Amino acid sequence: MPFFRTGHAFPTQHRAYGAARIFCPPPVIETENGLRSADYLAYEDGTGIEASLEQYGLSQWGFVVVRCTYSSQEKWDKFMGLVKEHARDYFIPSFWMEDIHDSLVWTVIEDAETLDGADIVETSRRFETWVGSQGTHEMEGSMFTNTCHYWPRYTYFMHVDDESLESVVDDAKAREEGGYFCKVVRAEMVLLREQDRAAGTYHEPEGLEAWEADYEERDFRKRVKIDKLVQLYCHLLEIDAWYHMLVDKGIVQDL
Repeated sequence: MPFFRTGHAFPTQHRAYGAARIFCPPPVIETENGLRSADYLAYEDGTGIEASLEQYGLSQWGFVVVRCTYSSQEKWDKFMGLVKEHARDYFIPSFWMEDIHDSLVWTVIEDAETLDGADIVETSRRFETWVGSQGTHEMEGSMFTNTCHYWPRYTYFMHVDDESLESVVDDAKAREEGGYFCKVVRAEMVLLREQDRAAGTYHEPEGLEAWEADYEERDFRKRVKIDKLVQLYCHLLEIDAWYHMLVDKGIVQDL
């Protein structure tokens, strides 16, 4: 059963000792099935993000969101509220990781006139345009200035259409095993496929269902539960991780 929110956040707990906080990892608690405690997993993910930010000289992280559905602002606000809430709750047990959470930025690209109902090719183009403008500005002064780069924020984006929106905001669909998801896209692969198609070197599948399946079979797009986006981002810090994720019933597992 997927874990999802209904709008109630856990209370945030902060601890301070004198003028400074004490920074120490939580204990490693092994559960009966051998899994590590949620506190320690959040600690590992948080320190991984922090180390990468410092290594590359970047100041923020988080997926860019391309909005492709405009039928209901109320539903959109609920969707984004839950995405942000899950990310915030993930770091609550490790109170000292506030700075890491504060550097998390959910940039939304939206334009009802040109993006309403947009397909994955159009959203990939818009994302790449963003990377070349605002994204490049964000990278100024980092190791990625004027050079090739790999960083999840500038490589993958969230394509939010009616299907993914309803899978989250509709309570019945959210409870389904294959519900409560968003679509994460590797833009460069989508656009390379378009180049091959234009050059006549790509075998195009027949029919809409085959077309949709082709994106995921070729690792262009993956469906991810929205309460696993922080874990996914951390996983994608490894450059080849995108190609080595278990997918079951259309959803990425084991994040």
